[in-house]
Amino acid sequence: MHGPADFQRVQAGDILVCRFTDPAWTPLFAVVSGVITETGGRLSHAAIVAREHRIPAVLGVPSVMTTLHDGQPVTINGNTGTVQPTPTH
Repeated sequence: MHGPADFQRVQAGDILVCRFTDPAWTPLFAVVSGVITETGGRLSHAAIVAREHRIPAVLGVPSVMTTLHDGQPVTINGNTGTVQPTPTH
């Protein structure tokens, strides 16, 4: 996601991948199953809203917008801060 113009692409259960979030992004947290951002930390907007919605968040992942591609299956762990490609069989 690059910004609000992309919001209509979000499907239930998606992992939201973006540079950062702000309050305009809050409705997406009710739909997605997790969030990954390039910037941010434990006190960032994404972290706070993810905790409110009880979804995992991995924040401050450099270059995630260029490392992952749209539709790529990933597994995230908000406790350990890891993002891993999900094996497909």
